[in-house]
Amino acid sequence: MTIVNFMLDGLKNLYNLQKQAREVQVMLSGERQTGSSRDATVSVALNGSFEVLEVSFADNHLYDKAKTARAEKEAFESASAKIKESLVNKMKGMQ
Repeated sequence: MTIVNFMLDGLKNLYNLQKQAREVQVMLSGERQTGSSRDATVSVALNGSFEVLEVSFADNHLYDKAKTARAEKEAFESASAKIKESLVNKMKGMQ
């Protein structure tokens, strides 16, 4: 194998990696999951990049700083787990 062939193979591999990265980015951008707190007073929607898209509170939600913080954390963790599971399943399908 000559150095030129070696370099061309390297460029092909780089191109394929970039193509896969673009496919993953498209997949991530289209993903959306919503998680809720255990008491269903807070829900959080995340995209595939784990960015918060929306936070909502139930109409009957009474404001208590500690409870609200706990509910927000639970909702985020719930949505995060759903995103992770969905992405793992999609990645399995790409192989």
